[in-house]
Amino acid sequence: MTETRGDLSIHALTVTGILAGMAALVAVLDNSPTSAVVWLIVALVIDGIDGPIARKWLSDSEVPRFDGYILDLVIDYVTCVIVPAAFMWQFGVVTHGNLGKIAIAAVIGSSALWFSQNNIESSDHYFRGFPAAWNMVVPTLWLLDAGASVNISITLILSVLTLSNIEFAHTIKVHRLRKVNILSMAIWVAAILVMSFQTADVNLTEKLILLIGPLAVLGITADRAIQQYRALRVSTL
Repeated sequence: MTETRGDLSIHALTVTGILAGMAALVAVLDNSPTSAVVWLIVALVIDGIDGPIARKWLSDSEVPRFDGYILDLVIDYVTCVIVPAAFMWQFGVVTHGNLGKIAIAAVIGSSALWFSQNNIESSDHYFRGFPAAWNMVVPTLWLLDAGASVNISITLILSVLTLSNIEFAHTIKVHRLRKVNILSMAIWVAAILVMSFQTADVNLTEKLILLIGPLAVLGITADRAIQQYRALRVSTL
């Protein structure tokens, strides 16, 4: 069977994500960080809505010409990895020396390996390893402005976590702590968007608000690890 018009329409919606990614990359090359952040968020929103739409409306084609899952991965690698990596270099998130180059190489390389996994999600929708969400991490590091050394350290740590077996929750699909997850992500995205327009005036309170999202991710990830540890102890008794 081949795709229906509805299938192709949903694929077309997914493809608009790469157009937003291209706009973000052009903004980076034009030294327009705020515009780049806005387009990255547009790509994030498209990525967030096309999945549920696809699951609801795509037909069960036996041999489709276009695989929506692969298409999504290709676009995500551009918008979540390549563009943020360019952003890191262009706007001084990392140094332009060897350490900065190593950090960017770690981002690109570890993310490529992460996207190539054949078991990227658990049966209950936790990602295996840090899910290469550099489109969120890089603007956050840029806004926090903690210094290139801190940024490089965080980048290398997250790159190692990308290749780990530590599990991170899918924002929408995971049922446990879903409301906390969605709310904290919404706050995080909104904070990045608003603060990107006032980078020179981001104060300590705003930076603490910006950290709500990352701290929630850390807490939910720790919760998953605790649950797995408890399950392992019960199984060995």
